[in-house]
Amino acid sequence: MNKLDTRRRFVRETTWRITPILLLIAVTVVGCGGGDTQSVPTAVQPVSTPTLVSPTPTSAAPTPTAVPPTPTFVQPTPAYTVEVTKDVEYVTLLQPDAPVQKLNVYAPTEPGPWPVVVLMHAWYQSKDNTIYTSFAEELAGRGVVVFVPQRRSESSTLYEYVLDNGRDIREVQGSWACGIRFAREQAADYGGDPDRITVLGHGASGLETAFFGDDLQQLWEEFALLRGGPPPQTECLGGGDSARVDAYIGYGGDLHYYERLSESDPELWELTSPFAVIGRNPSLLIHLVHGGRANPSYIERAVEYHEDLVNAGYDATQTLLGEADWQIPFSGPDREALIQLILEEARR
Repeated sequence: MNKLDTRRRFVRETTWRITPILLLIAVTVVGCGGGDTQSVPTAVQPVSTPTLVSPTPTSAAPTPTAVPPTPTFVQPTPAYTVEVTKDVEYVTLLQPDAPVQKLNVYAPTEPGPWPVVVLMHAWYQSKDNTIYTSFAEELAGRGVVVFVPQRRSESSTLYEYVLDNGRDIREVQGSWACGIRFAREQAADYGGDPDRITVLGHGASGLETAFFGDDLQQLWEEFALLRGGPPPQTECLGGGDSARVDAYIGYGGDLHYYERLSESDPELWELTSPFAVIGRNPSLLIHLVHGGRANPSYIERAVEYHEDLVNAGYDATQTLLGEADWQIPFSGPDREALIQLILEEARR
């Protein structure tokens, strides 16, 4: 037997011996599958039960403090009914064809005696302006007799005042003095107390007259003698009662307006400047009031004037009303503050 035959015989014998073993393995594998073809299952990872964790509480937002709404201001209702007497003649102007000047009176209908206030307006012929009629009536409704005299003023600038040698100023100051005399004389007829007169001057009106009082006529006579005029411009229709003022309340105004005369016309300056009259009527109570929205220079000058008054020994006070301007407030807290201030001073 050659080598090739020997190899063939070895392959046949090996194949015969291995085949049964392979068949056995195949039957075993198929039998384990239960006769159905199935995919080998993939191992499933165990699912862990989640642990319940309570959420960490966060700090609660603070409860905002309730801010009450700003209350709407309600003007107090006047306590008394008011009777208005209009166009009462109180002064004759001595110029040709000049009209007789008149005043209005606002008084509580209930018996007094009530404090008396003379309201001096800031504009030419404006006693019937709504600003003054409404304010005077409301003030009277709080228990005050209010006289509102008319006054004429033809001049409007310092140049015109100097040009007519102070004639217009003498007329204005004389008219205010007649109004004070009339109010003092007639106060009792309207339920007022004639022993105490308070002047409320809008735009610093009547301030010099309040300082001069009964000396006004004599001072102008001395000025006229020195300057050759002007002659008397007014004749009071009231009796001989005093023009003395007990308290002056000035609302608004430029207290430096006449200071420009101090060098150009010092004689007229002495009769017109609020600073020049300091020292007169030392018992005069003075209250200066400005609106917080007024011209800042007016407020600064009022501060200066107030300091000079205090240094001179006057009982002087200064008040600044927050939202008001140069006008008497038509309504709101500033109007009420001004009314209360007037009542307090008039009742002293």
